[in-house]
Amino acid sequence: MIDTKKMFLFIFILTAPIELLAQGGSSEYKDGMTLKFDSAGKKYIRILTWGNFWARYTNANPGTSIGGFEKKNWTDFSLRQFRLLTYSQLSPRYLILADIGIDNQSFSSGGSAGGGNSGNGGDNFSGTLGKKPMIYLHELWNEYTILPDKDYKTGSQKNFSLYIGTGLHYWMGISRMSTASSANYLAVDVPIYNWPLVDASDQFGRQLGIYLKGNLDRMSYRWAVNKPFSVRNPSADFPNGSSEYQYAVDNNADGNLSTTGYFSWQFLEKENNMLPYTTGTYVGTKKVFNIGAGYYFQHNGTTTQQSGIAGAPLINHNIRLFSADIFADIPFGPKSKNWAVTSYTAYYNYNFGPKYLRNGSIINENVSRAANYTGEVSQAGFGNLAPLIGTGNIFFSQAGILLPKRTQAPGEMRVQVFGEFSLQKFERFNNAPLTYYSAGCNLFLDGHHAKVSFKYQTRPIIITDRQNGSKGSYIISTQVYL
Repeated sequence: MIDTKKMFLFIFILTAPIELLAQGGSSEYKDGMTLKFDSAGKKYIRILTWGNFWARYTNANPGTSIGGFEKKNWTDFSLRQFRLLTYSQLSPRYLILADIGIDNQSFSSGGSAGGGNSGNGGDNFSGTLGKKPMIYLHELWNEYTILPDKDYKTGSQKNFSLYIGTGLHYWMGISRMSTASSANYLAVDVPIYNWPLVDASDQFGRQLGIYLKGNLDRMSYRWAVNKPFSVRNPSADFPNGSSEYQYAVDNNADGNLSTTGYFSWQFLEKENNMLPYTTGTYVGTKKVFNIGAGYYFQHNGTTTQQSGIAGAPLINHNIRLFSADIFADIPFGPKSKNWAVTSYTAYYNYNFGPKYLRNGSIINENVSRAANYTGEVSQAGFGNLAPLIGTGNIFFSQAGILLPKRTQAPGEMRVQVFGEFSLQKFERFNNAPLTYYSAGCNLFLDGHHAKVSFKYQTRPIIITDRQNGSKGSYIISTQVYL
């Protein structure tokens, strides 16, 4: 059971400075960190950077051990994300973008690999603990203008535009949230299954390839042909008699190309698609209503075994993924109050092959089964693991309300409350329903450029292929984005 008094004390200590921070406010962001090479600002280099810090209290899955000690819950601090992104145009006909950063550094995960006794493992440990996270390349791509959105001379809008890019890119399907920007989430983070290939055959949602993007009247489109990263995880390692030979696993050793795309119709204001990152909430600054759909396909992307005999031949399966979604961000009421409602709903249909399933989580520490634990354990594993991605269907919805302004003073703190609901039905669990929900609020000190967020989120515990209760996490997030 959660000690309620301690939990409220934990929240109070971390949120006490918020009101003081909000009093100061700040100037408008405008062009940010941009180095211009001409008076018109058409030749430039722009730098974006943001950092996201988490303080978290987590109820552990049954039987969890961290560092050899059984834990029913734990508290941790972490660097959820850091990004340093730059893009530039010295001509409107071409663009280059590069993005580096780190993810998920905590006291016991996210660091560099290695042994030793100083916090990066022990004599018999070859994984990663918390120190010295590896900065890595998130994306690097070049883009060429074929048909621009606007006429170079007159500046008038055109009905059709086309851009072609190459590199490690984020112009992917399958949904709006599959290319979400981590700088402007509505609800602290995303559900992760919006990236169906995450760190399997992609690099944190990115793949190497060639993309097309642009607008056709009110339709925004993106389409790509990519070379997925190699994944060799054959099921031939299963022992004789194992029932798991029939479960599809990642194994794209054939090296087939993939195609992916996402198309959305924009009924109200058009969104800027110069960069691939979609916005989670506009905080009352834009009126948007979009309906979209997307897909991903790869031939022979997963495998099963022909029989339950070790070394049996493999059977290949295509990866077919589809989604449809609706996004709305609508200011309402008196302009002086600037109420706004944000809503996003998505349906995902995933087919990775028979009974494919991936368990996962955000920032799970180096966990294992407690030595003396004899009770039931979640089929997803220990720590905060839960079923995330698999052959089956997923329904996801989130909504937020931006509360009205109290004054018209510059730099006034804005408050936004939100909630989420997720329903998953995976073939592995015979389509038994799995659910989670979350609720929380954002405190915008200067829009997304300076905000503090709080969220409580549940996850399902799986026993005998059914959800048997839930566990939850309390998260406080701070972000500065320049």
